[in-house]
Amino acid sequence: MGKWRTKLLLSILTLIILIVGIAAYTTHDYLWRLPASHGNSQPSALVMDQLSLNYPDPSFTANITNALKAAGYSVDYSGPSSTAVDLFRQLPKDGYDLIIMRAHSGSSQSIITSEPYSQSEFVADQLAGRLVAAQVDGGPLYFAVTPKFVKDDMAGRFSGSTIIVMGCSALEGSQDIASAFLDKGANFFVGWDSSVSIIHTDTSTVEFVRLLSTGRSLPEATAQAGVADPVYGARLRYLDWNTLVQSRTNNVISKLVIWVTLAALVVVGPMAVFVGPKLFTSLDQIKDRIIVRRKKKQANNDNGTPRSRHAR
Repeated sequence: MGKWRTKLLLSILTLIILIVGIAAYTTHDYLWRLPASHGNSQPSALVMDQLSLNYPDPSFTANITNALKAAGYSVDYSGPSSTAVDLFRQLPKDGYDLIIMRAHSGSSQSIITSEPYSQSEFVADQLAGRLVAAQVDGGPLYFAVTPKFVKDDMAGRFSGSTIIVMGCSALEGSQDIASAFLDKGANFFVGWDSSVSIIHTDTSTVEFVRLLSTGRSLPEATAQAGVADPVYGARLRYLDWNTLVQSRTNNVISKLVIWVTLAALVVVGPMAVFVGPKLFTSLDQIKDRIIVRRKKKQANNDNGTPRSRHAR
């Protein structure tokens, strides 16, 4: 008997470990991730200016560089490039703490690069939906990176980086591009919640970095710098990893409750159909037996127990 119990306990323990292991593996980078770490003694920032190909703004470049240096960052600048896709692909490995993408945002939460589009380039990525063709204001086609590109094609992981996408609607609707960067290791994603004018996003981004340099927290800087665009009404928003995980956890729990309820109905429903009548029959039989016993007991009391006579 002791051996049987030991085997049962070991089987249950093995099953629990297996379930926990599978759950941990399948939810890694979705509900949890390992702590970020890097060896940078000084925070570093990258300005990816894809817009300067058609919308150059030297004052933005100078102002954002000065604001970043005032905030203590070492600054790298990357302008338009015919190999922009590969530059995006290597971003996590470069170890930047802050990445500012001055670029248009396309449909399906994509980020438009400055690399001209070609059907014969990156064929596998195009077929898989990681890269798409995008056009701005009727101009030429360029490659645009999608959330799938960020998740599947970017090399390495971000080390708790902050990502700023200056294009339109990066934090609108499903927020897929923001979630992809956070799943890839970023801690914060900052973007606009609808269409935004270039002048407004340029000035607001510089103000955002200036506020960070004065000690404002990221939520404070986002709120103060992200006033509504006077043309389109867009506001600067942010999404962080903890908020994303909380939302996903609530969603998982809600789905789990629904599936458990459905499973219980599937299991209990048929059992109730077959077991219910038998259960009620058994209860009736027990009730009848109790009644019979009470009657027998009462009859015995009436026949076998002499009545007491009281003396007067």
